[in-house]
Amino acid sequence: MTELPRLHYLTTSLDPSEAYPIWCEVLSPLFEPRPNTSNKTPLGSAAAIILGETLIARVTFNSQDFVRDAARRAATPHHVMLHLYLSGGFTGSITGQQVTIWPGQVAVIDLAQDVETRAAASNSIALIVPRRLFPHRILMGLKPKLDSIRNRLLAAHIASLRARCLVMTKAEAAQAEREMLQTLSRLLDPEAAIASEVERLPDASLMTLAEAAVQDQIASPDLSPETLAADLKVSRATLYRLFAEHGGIMRYVQERRLLAMQSALSDPLEQRTLARLAADLGFRSDAHFSRSFKARFGTTASAYRALQKEITARAELTSVEIVKSWWEQAEGV
Repeated sequence: MTELPRLHYLTTSLDPSEAYPIWCEVLSPLFEPRPNTSNKTPLGSAAAIILGETLIARVTFNSQDFVRDAARRAATPHHVMLHLYLSGGFTGSITGQQVTIWPGQVAVIDLAQDVETRAAASNSIALIVPRRLFPHRILMGLKPKLDSIRNRLLAAHIASLRARCLVMTKAEAAQAEREMLQTLSRLLDPEAAIASEVERLPDASLMTLAEAAVQDQIASPDLSPETLAADLKVSRATLYRLFAEHGGIMRYVQERRLLAMQSALSDPLEQRTLARLAADLGFRSDAHFSRSFKARFGTTASAYRALQKEITARAELTSVEIVKSWWEQAEGV
């Protein structure tokens, strides 16, 4: 079983004088990082996964400005960057408009256009897709922000895709990328009809929202079919029908908790202890978590995390030439 290729640029253990040039090189196909009014050295880390011709990364950084000007656009390939902010955000110009992005929102950044933003310290997920994978009408109609329902669907899809990619095999990648491109094309197409009422959404879209709702409430001991139905504003009958093929709602919740734990233990930027993760993911006790994890994955959580750390340590600072090569190959230049 072969995992997807990973790129690690973890600079938190480095002195700023060492971390800054690495951060600049990693971002060079995208932006130039600059100090903002705080005058702090721009720093950040990224843990990326290559999914076919696309790249998805968890990215953390301190307060800084990001600039993509005409000279950089002329020298680097153009992609579409879908940037989900889990915390932080920015104000500035992307995709031809002045916008402010808050936590929970996805910034749609057309890298064929100039970018100039002032970002707060942020934790984010970036999905980067070559422009040639989108129909022309979508590229011509890109907007920097989506309406509420599209944003909620897109944010849920990006977060879910990142978690799945951490444990996905190469054999599963082609289908996952096709499904991703279909989802993006539908949500970014201004002519595609998206139901404004959740009850009227197709099951695939409703399941995406349900997955996000489970994730939002996963630490709550009160997570139940009733609370999920209330959050989604759907009937319990709709919810029960949706989860029937998953063995029921609470069985699905338990499976999502275990898969979320597996993804967290595979994430090189995740620093929480096992006990803290178990509590944050809604397990009733450490013993309940330990039994459930071993039964599901055939190993203890501590052994699984140790193995993932070994994998990360072997490539903690991936050569920046690899990511530059990916940019050029993905764009076909």
